[in-house]
Amino acid sequence: MVQNNTSQLPAPIQSTPSTPAPDTSTAGTTLQLNAAPHSTRDVVITVGVLVVVAIVLFFIKNAYANWRVKERVSPSRANASGWFLFVGLLAGALLALVALGGAPVGGIATLGVIAFGGLAAALATFSAKK
Repeated sequence: MVQNNTSQLPAPIQSTPSTPAPDTSTAGTTLQLNAAPHSTRDVVITVGVLVVVAIVLFFIKNAYANWRVKERVSPSRANASGWFLFVGLLAGALLALVALGGAPVGGIATLGVIAFGGLAAALATFSAKK
């Protein structure tokens, strides 16, 4: 038995590049971080979720401040601690929403620093008595 080694595919096309090679230098180039545009619907849903989370966190902040006052902490310190907690938790929620949306790393890192700073300040004022 003899096998036929002929192929039905056309021969590959060999061509020489007629255009010059692209410039690989980084001078004058811009970096496009987020290529996929977000639809208006996605933005509205994200903002709506963030508003609902902010309202819930505001009630948590007030309950936390009132609890601290009952624990014999001065009202100004309890309120400051509540606001730090609010900022830290809201920045954490925003961090989660932005990360789900595929944001650049710089924005995520900034929100992470704000969230960590707010929670650290709330913890620092938590231990403060009168």
